[in-house]
Amino acid sequence: MIQIDIEVPDRPGELAKLAAILGTAGINIEAISGESASGRSYVSLIVSQPVQAREALMKHGYVCSTRTVLVVRLDDKPGALAALAKKLGDAGVNVMSAIHLGTVGGHAQLALGVDNLEKARSLV
Repeated sequence: MIQIDIEVPDRPGELAKLAAILGTAGINIEAISGESASGRSYVSLIVSQPVQAREALMKHGYVCSTRTVLVVRLDDKPGALAALAKKLGDAGVNVMSAIHLGTVGGHAQLALGVDNLEKARSLV
């Protein structure tokens, strides 16, 4: 799965603008995460068509980067994420992003951006 990370101006209406660009291009946003700090804002997306989404956003002046993320399934219970994060951390894998994809049937799915995808895969 591919995650798109976008730096956006920290001002009202920017999320609407970004979503409209993707909507006009026929691209569905499947998961989203965003934050703003110190005058800078970032949005991370999982979309139906990552290559086309990146092209559409860059065409409109957005700076985008992509990363392959690890999709993990955890029991939806207290401590499940802590146990996984500890296992990754103890192995020297840095978790750089996390997006909740949904919870179904007592299991949560997360998209994790990590600095060592192969090592992380071997641990989950």
